Amino acid sequence: MPNISITDDLGKPVETVKIDPFQPSSLLNYARSQALHLIVAPDFVGLEGKALAEAAPKPIQFQATLGDRFQLGTSAPQITLTPNVQAVLRADAAHAGLEMTGSFGLATGGSAGDLTFGLNATSSVTIGFDKAFNGAAVEPTLGGAVGRMLSGFVIPASVADLGLLQAGDVATVSGQGSLKLTGGFNIAAPVNPLASVKLPLKVGSIDVKDGLMAGVSASVTISGGYQIRASGLAGGAVGLRFQKQKGAALRTDFTASASASVKLGTTDLLAGLLGAIGKGDADPKLLAGLTEAETKTFNAALKEGVDHSLQAALDMALSAAAEDDTLFEYEIQLGALDSASTGAVNGALHGDLTALTELQRPAGVTLRNSVVTRMRSQGVTLKVNLLGIVNLISLSQLIGKCEILSDAASGGVTIKETAQSEHISAITDPYARQEALRKAIFESVLVTTAYRASGAVAMPGLHCSNLHFVVNRDTDAATVRGYLNWFAALNLMAQGDVAAALAGYTGDRTSTCLLRTELDDTACENLFLAGGQPHDEAYYREFGRRALRALLHPERSAIERARCRFLDQDATWALAVETGPSPALRHLIPLDAMDPAFDLVLADVTGDLGDILWWADSMTKAGAALLGMRQFLKGRDPVGLKDDPEFQRNCAGLQKLMMSVVAKSKARFGEPWGMVSLFWSAGSPAGASGRVQAGNWSVARP
Repeated sequence: MPNISITDDLGKPVETVKIDPFQPSSLLNYARSQALHLIVAPDFVGLEGKALAEAAPKPIQFQATLGDRFQLGTSAPQITLTPNVQAVLRADAAHAGLEMTGSFGLATGGSAGDLTFGLNATSSVTIGFDKAFNGAAVEPTLGGAVGRMLSGFVIPASVADLGLLQAGDVATVSGQGSLKLTGGFNIAAPVNPLASVKLPLKVGSIDVKDGLMAGVSASVTISGGYQIRASGLAGGAVGLRFQKQKGAALRTDFTASASASVKLGTTDLLAGLLGAIGKGDADPKLLAGLTEAETKTFNAALKEGVDHSLQAALDMALSAAAEDDTLFEYEIQLGALDSASTGAVNGALHGDLTALTELQRPAGVTLRNSVVTRMRSQGVTLKVNLLGIVNLISLSQLIGKCEILSDAASGGVTIKETAQSEHISAITDPYARQEALRKAIFESVLVTTAYRASGAVAMPGLHCSNLHFVVNRDTDAATVRGYLNWFAALNLMAQGDVAAALAGYTGDRTSTCLLRTELDDTACENLFLAGGQPHDEAYYREFGRRALRALLHPERSAIERARCRFLDQDATWALAVETGPSPALRHLIPLDAMDPAFDLVLADVTGDLGDILWWADSMTKAGAALLGMRQFLKGRDPVGLKDDPEFQRNCAGLQKLMMSVVAKSKARFGEPWGMVSLFWSAGSPAGASGRVQAGNWSVARP
């Protein structure tokens, strides 16, 4: 049994601090050293003999150090407290406490350890205990209270340790580590039905719907700085909390990263998804044409998407929590625990909440609060883009000739037909693949809106979503400001709020940004028609011009300032439209011809004008073509005309026109100009959303 002593900085014992070696104590149970010598500062010595309420009418702290090396833990890794360890004695009118920060040190012997708490081996570890003296028959002195606190010091490493807590006592452990748990989640799977540019337009009822993947089982790890806090409650119960670290100097940041892995062995994700979004009962024939390798590839891609959706939902729940807020909170009736719940609580005290979260109703344990519960209340969503379903009509037809793609930035999965189109998955460069997927989705949205507005395709209850997503590993404040300008362009924040949101950016170099707009039947009609007649070219030119101007940042460079001036000057713009995208535009460039940036500005301005003129011409032609289709149908159901030769010619003509539109596109997809142009031309419909994240900083709207 180790000797516990407390002296002043000259080595003189502090007489009022009496240690009872027979009082149950975690400090004694786990001690591997023969002596714990605590050296206190003179300010403590000056107050030690005063009654606790007199010495500390308000919370007070005293710095202390260890006189010798002290180790805790009956197996490796052990907690090592060295002579230079940070220690703080603290007191108030009803408590006395001690907090010490040490490190993990490996020793010979076991590897699991009894004092790990789920913390990293390289993490510092802070143990603290506050002894309550509420209602004591005789009020102790400050020194007497500290002696009783040291004699009964509790480290919450097991259920047996929790049993040492009296009402009002608090034992804590803090550090950087990981909390593990499992859970079942219902994942909403809204579908985004899109047409393929290269497939012929078919007519029929699209057999998909927004669905719900129920009971997806996942193992989750929450990593970062956390504190395990055990509190003695009335009646012998114990409160157990897992919370973010408090904002002291060593523990200000909670760098939470949530990861989730779906148990593929028990969950066939592809079958679950197809059963969720297919109309009627899940058709087992949907998977009949896939090889084992294809099924494995599909499940792996879906797993990535589900992982991302769970991670995003959990990160959102974590970021919404205030500093020092609760991650998990339980009330434990120690006398009601059985062997299973005892093992589960012991595991939780070491950072593994798996058994505690898997047990349906653990005996003696009541869940009071949980970040996972908050996450479920917010909902978990996996967006599913079905690129080609509008042409193929049948989900089984799409699955039989497709590839599946997951993307970290968009967070969703895209099931894309490959009967006529290229395999995006074959592109090895991740940035090129991201660009190709953005382009494919934008072009598909453009075609889908035209088909939908023409009346040739009916998608009741389903919206067409446009996406823009980007991963950037070289982010700076200018990049983030650009993202927030995108938010402002989609009415997700006021331009005047951009600077305040940017102020929170912490400088992380890796960022993701996702924008989404929803286009229903009304928005699709507004995009092409007004009062039943197509918009003219000037309508689209002006929206294209304004959209581009909204995305440029004149403060970023001289080139962008010149591009903005070119767009801002009405007379210059009118001459540019008349001139067309050609070298002749050099006479309209708002720079001296000898300026080193002149040729770069000319190239950019030529490209800008080309994009906008292509957009205006294409949308005008598409509006005229879809109006012709609407006049042919005259309100008739296209399903009843699917075998009519004239109707087939109209469908082929509309598809040929849209293929021509896409083929002539020179639009650039680094910025969401096409998305903003569509959005504004459609009347800025409700339902836009966006999220940008860089490290722990994020902005989400709504």
